Amino acid sequence: MSMRKPPRYFDAVKVRARQNWDTLENSPELAGPWKQLFGQVQSPRHVLSELLQNADDVGAKCVHAWIDNDRFFFEHDGEDFDEAQFASLCRFGFSNKRKMHTIGFRGVGFKSLFSLGGTVEVLTPTLAVRFHRQRFTEPVWLDDAESIDSTRISVLIQDSSRRNELQKNLREWVDSPASLLFFNSIQELKIDDVTLRKEIVSGGPDAHWSRIRLSGQSDNDVILFRSAEEAFPEDALEEIRQERDIGDLNFPPCRVELVIGLPGDQRLYAVLPTGVTVKLPFSCNAPFLQDP
Repeated sequence: MSMRKPPRYFDAVKVRARQNWDTLENSPELAGPWKQLFGQVQSPRHVLSELLQNADDVGAKCVHAWIDNDRFFFEHDGEDFDEAQFASLCRFGFSNKRKMHTIGFRGVGFKSLFSLGGTVEVLTPTLAVRFHRQRFTEPVWLDDAESIDSTRISVLIQDSSRRNELQKNLREWVDSPASLLFFNSIQELKIDDVTLRKEIVSGGPDAHWSRIRLSGQSDNDVILFRSAEEAFPEDALEEIRQERDIGDLNFPPCRVELVIGLPGDQRLYAVLPTGVTVKLPFSCNAPFLQDP
């Protein structure tokens, strides 16, 4: 096996991450709040959802998530990291997300992986790195990692309770794959040995309507309506900027999607299902603002 060599920008990103940690660890008043925030995103129930949104952002069409020998794997065929994207992964509270029509919260999604275990590995065609919980933004290069054509993230699950929580979440996706309708790129999601797909069966009375088949453990045809895209109202953007203390925050145009034919209770989605059910004959997906 040939040695993997880091891209030219790797050392500079690593040095910046190390300097940030040195500064934090020399100042307990700074380190405490950051580690408290880090602890607040530690939930195995959020891991798959966060990774799916990241994969959709980079144009993935096919995604596979599985558990093997107490290790969780997540693999997709989307674009590799570039320098800016990798640098954002190695910073505190920073996200370069601008594509999704959901409202993310400062790039904490990847960090949720540490809710499963203390070490996370990321392999891509250009990267082979490991992150440790103690310094969760400082990358360690893996010289002996295998070559890979996709992006694969893995973490050794720390204990049985975390594994059980993750398995429960995987089963929820298998039983209710409706969120596949709202991803921009993802067409197929394989969880363990179950493959979920969405396929456009036919159009509707105009370009905004389509009939889509969700297939997996069972098939279900739904009617999906997408509105034209509109810019966020400026007063809404200003409220979000103040709430999140980000002065240059901007979002791309957004749309509203209505779905007729989903089984069970109808609910509100922000790509992922919210806890809000509605007494309507359809479900609705839109960039609803939720407390992060």
